[in-house]
Amino acid sequence: MRKPTPEQFKAEFDILWNEPEKYIELITDRIRQNPSEAPQYSSRARAWERLGNLDKALEDFGRSIALKDNVGPRLSRGSILMRMGHHQEALEDFNRAEALDPDKWVDQWGPLHRADCHAKLGNEAAALADCARLPDEFWSPGIYGEPRGNKGEIIAEVRRRARAAKRSS
Repeated sequence: MRKPTPEQFKAEFDILWNEPEKYIELITDRIRQNPSEAPQYSSRARAWERLGNLDKALEDFGRSIALKDNVGPRLSRGSILMRMGHHQEALEDFNRAEALDPDKWVDQWGPLHRADCHAKLGNEAAALADCARLPDEFWSPGIYGEPRGNKGEIIAEVRRRARAAKRSS
């Protein structure tokens, strides 16, 4: 498949954001035409996620990973697993993402996601080790419930979450 022009990319992003059902139809048609294109499954997974159908999103990220193991789909699937409360499975995806490309893993918020996962499992030391890898200027909006704020605020929240998980176990 040819790389889309910036105009095509923007138009498709607008469809994904505003009409995810239509986007699913568009991408499903592309998948029918070429079922071995891993990025198409990741694209459709984002639409399923947008609609709140996390099970379908997991399926499509899994298909994408089966065709071509890559940092982006691994982090996305791990994030969904974490939101679903499957923290140990999420850690496996986060660890694999880091092994695939450590630099890209850091750039794509891998340390934050894995730190939050470790915190929710009560492993404060591992969570803080991941926080230490965040750039000093890092900031998170906390979109999916991950810690929000600058690096210091994230560290404080990770500590709080890890201690709360320890107390409740």
